[in-house]
Formats: sequence, C-alpha cells, structure tokens
Amino acid sequence: MKKLVLALLVLLFTFSLAACRSEQEVLYVLNWGEYMDEDVLALFEETHNVRVVYTEVGSNEAMEVQIRLNTTPFDVAIPSDYMIDKLRQSNLLHPIDHSLLPNLASVNFIDRARLIFEDEPWADYMIPYFWGTIGILYNTSNPAVIEAIEAEGFGALFNPNSTFRRGMYDSPRDAIAAALLHLGYNVNTTSESELAEAEALLRNANFDLFGEDNLKREVIAGNLDMALVYSGDYFDELFAAEEDEREVTFNFYAPQTTNVWIDGFVIPTTAQNIELAHTFINFFLDVDNQVANSEWVGYTPVIQEVFDIMVNDLGFDDPVYFPYPEGTTRYVFRFISQQHDQKLSDILNRVRLP
Repeated sequence: MKKLVLALLVLLFTFSLAACRSEQEVLYVLNWGEYMDEDVLALFEETHNVRVVYTEVGSNEAMEVQIRLNTTPFDVAIPSDYMIDKLRQSNLLHPIDHSLLPNLASVNFIDRARLIFEDEPWADYMIPYFWGTIGILYNTSNPAVIEAIEAEGFGALFNPNSTFRRGMYDSPRDAIAAALLHLGYNVNTTSESELAEAEALLRNANFDLFGEDNLKREVIAGNLDMALVYSGDYFDELFAAEEDEREVTFNFYAPQTTNVWIDGFVIPTTAQNIELAHTFINFFLDVDNQVANSEWVGYTPVIQEVFDIMVNDLGFDDPVYFPYPEGTTRYVFRFISQQHDQKLSDILNRVRLP
C-alpha cells in the first residue's frame, strides 16, 4: 500500500512539474554566437519564470534569412545598424514601446554611440546593445607580423606578395568594407569602379580562410597570422586569457579610419509575445545585469554607466576598448538597396571561387 501511495505521489509531482513547465511563457531570441552570457539568460528565466529558446547565427545576413523565413516566431533579435534599417524598410520590425522599458530612464547612452542612431529613421525600432569597429587580430609570436601591421596597417591583410597566413571575415559588408577602407574609399560607395578595385584587392590577397567566430581562435592558436575581426572578438579573448592566466600572444589593430557599428535589440513582426520581448530588453537595461553580460561577452557596452564600471572597476581599460576615439574617422554602414546588397554578395562569392 505504501509503495502504491509513493508511486501516486511521484506521478502527481511529475504531472505537476510538467504542468508548471507548460504554463511557462516562451521567448524566442535570435542572436550572434558568443554574444550573450548564458548565466545572465538563466537569471532572466528564473526572475520572470519563463523559458528562452535561443538561436545563434554568424552574420546579419543569416539573421535576416531566419526572420524572413518565419519558421520560428522570434520575439527578439540583435542585428546591426544597416540591417535594422533594412528590416524596418521591409516592414519586418515592430517599433519599440519605451513605456514598457522602465530601466531606460535610469541609464545614459554614450554620446558618440548615441550619435550613430539617434537621428536615424530606424532609431524607434531598436535599443542599442554593444558597439565596436572592424580591425585586424594578429598573432604576436612572430615579430615579422608585428612589423607588417605597424608598417602597412590594413595593407598587411591585402598584400598579394605576403607569406603570412591570413583570414577574412565571411561577410560581404565587412570584407568589402575592409578593402574599400584600404583603398581610401567610403564603405558605402556605389561606384562600380571602386567596387571593382575592392573585388580585385580581395581576390589577389589569396586568403587562407574565410570564417566567422572561428577566425579569432585560429589566430590565437597560431594557425593564422592575422584576420579581420570585430573589436569585441579581441576583448572577449583578451580578458578570458588574462582571467585564465594564459600568455597573451595576440593583439588588435584598429585603423584611424574604419567602420563603426552598433548592434541593437529589435522586435521582429514574427514576435508572438511583444510584452515579454520588452521585458527581456528592459532586463538588459539594468546596469548590474549588463555589467555581468558585458564582462562575459567582451564587447564595448553603449550604456555610459556600464562602460565606466567596466573601465574603472573591472580593468577593461585597453586603448582600443572605446571604438570611436577623438581624432579618428568612422563610417557607419548604410542600407542602400536590395540590389546593392546583392552586388556585395556577388562580389564576395566570386572572390571565394577557387
């Protein structure tokens, strides 16, 4: 009899647990790889008794495809500036309701970061998350690599006679932008001749690897001498190495003239839980939550209070941690047209051909 009662209690507990789980709200989040601390995500789930279904992609273009496919009801995504505008123009985003973000009143966005988005038509459709630049991550074990970076800058990445092992970010925007910057052109140029020069530069460089998040690991492992990466890739690895007390054999070169990007939370029209999406965004506007998240991610936060803590209290005081220093030139990617996007994709596809 006791065994029967125990079995019934176990069965009731199992059904009760399953019922609780089924009653949990579900939030679908679309993000880049290694771009949000799992512990902070777990804290959000625990605090609000919800379950987060989290999907990672490697580029803005892959993020766009996921949203357009509409096979998953994504409530929150974190694309970059130009992609936010593209999604907005395609009527694929809900505007942000600031009245559902009480933490917004308690934070200030860094002035230089705010200037990137505050007057843009897509400003009402996003809440900024992180910002940064593109540059070269290089291995410092070989003195010749250091000398090449110091002497040539972006040119070290494109020198057709180079014997260095080099990697290029597998993104039309970033790869072509790096080439255009080295040539002295605007990253948003539509000039056929300038784009043709950039294509030739990319093709003649004969890159050893086109990749995404794996590029930083290949440089650090010594399998590549240098690669185009995002600034946050460097800081992510730098502070992880320092925390683990590993020797740091890599560095980051940020040109005087380069791209500056800003990523932001958006709510796609695929969303089925808009209120919970705002709750999620508001959670990351909490200074303590964003400090914990920023420390793990390694990218530069846009919230001034968070940035100050990272630099003054947590040791994130590297000279290139601030993406837009005085005296530098920074270009922001623009969404020009679908035809222009396709042109950039076609260029990179041709470059990658054997």
